[in-house]
Amino acid sequence: MKSPTHTAVPSKDGPKSPFPPRGGLGGGRPSDLRAHPPCPSEGGTSGANQAVAPGPTVKTVALETLGCKVNQVESSCFLETLHEAGYVIVPPRERADVTIIHSCAVTSRAGFETRQLLRRARRRNPDGLVAVVGCNVHLEADRMASEKLATHILGNREKFDLLRWLHEPGTVDSPCMAASDPRECRAFEEICVRKMAIGRTRAVLKVQDGCDAFCSYCIVPYTRGCSRSLPMKSVRRQLDRYMAGGFQEVVFSGIHLGQWGRDLAPGESLASLIRRLKPGGLPHRLRLSSLEPHELTEELMGELRHTPELCPHFHIPLQSGDDEILKAMNRPYGSSLYRDLVRHLHEELPDAALGADVLVGFPGETPSQFENTFALLSRLPLAYLHVFPFSARPGTQAFTLKGRIDGRTLKTRCSVLRELSARKRRAFAERFIGRDLEVLVERQEPGGLRWQGTTRNYLKIDFPASAEIEPGSKVWVRLLEVTQDGLRGEVAHCPCS
Repeated sequence: MKSPTHTAVPSKDGPKSPFPPRGGLGGGRPSDLRAHPPCPSEGGTSGANQAVAPGPTVKTVALETLGCKVNQVESSCFLETLHEAGYVIVPPRERADVTIIHSCAVTSRAGFETRQLLRRARRRNPDGLVAVVGCNVHLEADRMASEKLATHILGNREKFDLLRWLHEPGTVDSPCMAASDPRECRAFEEICVRKMAIGRTRAVLKVQDGCDAFCSYCIVPYTRGCSRSLPMKSVRRQLDRYMAGGFQEVVFSGIHLGQWGRDLAPGESLASLIRRLKPGGLPHRLRLSSLEPHELTEELMGELRHTPELCPHFHIPLQSGDDEILKAMNRPYGSSLYRDLVRHLHEELPDAALGADVLVGFPGETPSQFENTFALLSRLPLAYLHVFPFSARPGTQAFTLKGRIDGRTLKTRCSVLRELSARKRRAFAERFIGRDLEVLVERQEPGGLRWQGTTRNYLKIDFPASAEIEPGSKVWVRLLEVTQDGLRGEVAHCPCS
């Protein structure tokens, strides 16, 4: 089968979103976008951090988050802001006066899950407010309105003024809708977070947002907008908040993390960010989220060698091991670059966990092209794979490509790679049997007899409980065995020095 035709990568600014802005207050009246709080560079402040009272009676609010680490930290900000404004936070999926679904759009499955959560929220409290915010709004606002799934439908810019929008009238019959074009916003929306909704041991610091890569299968540049960076002084300020709050590990995250600093004046890099932060102190652990292969530069490698706080764990998306498919995907590297990078990292840091994203079933992917991917992954010293089936997203270049892979073949290919991932994950963990590993304690397992935590190289280990241990503490754990249920160990000594 012939490989799909390659389409040139758009310029940095890229095209406008293929999804028109949506606006309306209550009865579908066009919203005045000039009334929105401006981006910080335009003289405004983050609406997500402006307290607005919930009204004469205390209201309960529940929030569910789909998608990436960036969504997680933004949701943590929303919950803090709602709490400070007088709302009572209740667990997700409990009946609440206000239910917020922080949506994801990266796959059609994410869109389905968003709609499913909205329907459940409507059933739990038919008279309550139901707000859907974030990426999927930019794809399916009209659908969610026509299916009467939400009272408030807010895009990625508008969600940072969540409290204001919740005070605008909206019903499922006539929802409050506001979703401006994400690619129109050039400024980073700085948020203040003191604690994470997902726990108190690991914090996520959003240092970058948006993407200008325009991979042919990816909707993210249209839903998250242009690549933009949190300035170094603001990164320092948020890092200090986390460290003052007792977080032992901070994860630098972004939609396209490796692009941090390129939009600043003067331009900077992720390596220079780490270097400039060091004099002011770093947390005990600093972890980097996903980095593109061509963005693990020699400058960044130098910082890895001389920054002991940086965790030896690198998630490096591959997507395909076939060069023709990579070209059709608009990925700016070939399989040989990826192969050489992973081998080099393994030689430099033999204990590091190296992970990969793999996109299976891109239109036109032949059996031999899939075999190229399998063969490359089999040979590389990777610790795990994240395997995703191709999901056609409206508005992307790949959406109209011919040669879609049938469902049965797609499922089989995903299963083959997931089985390979399981073997690699086990083989990586078995290398550490008998060794004492520093573990950051995260949670107690049901029954209270064992704890679970994470090593610097991202192994999840459970071990017997002790009165001296609590979430957020550091202990040395000796790995004893790798079982079907996970990694088992015993406390060697604690606390860590």
